[in-house]
Amino acid sequence: MGDEMKRLKAQGPRPKGQGVRWLIAAVVIAILGFGIWVLGFAFPKEDEVWKRIQAREVFTVATDASYPPFSAVDANGDLFGFDIDLAEAIGRQWGVRVEFENIAYDALLDTLISDRDDAVISAFVPQPERTKQISFSRSYFVGGTVAVIKLEPGTYLSGDSLVWASGKTLAVEYGAGGDALARQWKQRTTGITILPKPTADEALLAVENDEAQAALVDAISAYSFLRDRPALTLAGPPLEPEPYAIAVSARSRTLHQQVEQALAALEADGTLAELKVKWFGEMASGK
Repeated sequence: MGDEMKRLKAQGPRPKGQGVRWLIAAVVIAILGFGIWVLGFAFPKEDEVWKRIQAREVFTVATDASYPPFSAVDANGDLFGFDIDLAEAIGRQWGVRVEFENIAYDALLDTLISDRDDAVISAFVPQPERTKQISFSRSYFVGGTVAVIKLEPGTYLSGDSLVWASGKTLAVEYGAGGDALARQWKQRTTGITILPKPTADEALLAVENDEAQAALVDAISAYSFLRDRPALTLAGPPLEPEPYAIAVSARSRTLHQQVEQALAALEADGTLAELKVKWFGEMASGK
């Protein structure tokens, strides 16, 4: 402590006004920093991805072509499916050609971060933890667990799902989301019997064959099964909704806006509903 006091005395008193000058400098720096931050929002950096799409007249889309009917590869090596048609429809909105890259699902977002592709259209479920890097569009399709029943009065799901399920035998695909949901319901109420089946189709057949009053299965399996089963229907909207969205880089603000506008237009003119009916049947149209 004594040496420190001697050092301070040797330095002499701090010049008057030095602390004030430091305070003023700090305030000026803070103001300049805030001004730059505000200007960044008022005059955002040009979206290089959207600029590139317009210049090349090409929209590059990453998709995992292993999930029919959203995206798959035919015998000739060509991509097909709902997501492929949706991307093509967006391209027509913009007057550009669409090119696809088949990428494994877990690596899709990396193609946006590395600026390799412009967008991901691949039945992608938004990931809130990635929003600093990725921007997600509105939902263009809602999957998840649905309840399928026979087309009979009084069997539709309305109000409290636990009350509706009580007293029913529920067929489920063993280990799937519907199985987990049914087990949760069984713990919270009485009178539920769970009938596990190896596949979603077998759970749905259990309803058709009167082994169960309802089947809790994923929406995609249900839509496919219900195409030629007029005696069966959905009991209501998805019980555990799973929205699918288009992903773009968070840096691509203009592209994100254009995607939102394109989806709104495709919904308004009926194109989106037509694609849902084409690939999933009338039950998926939402009407």
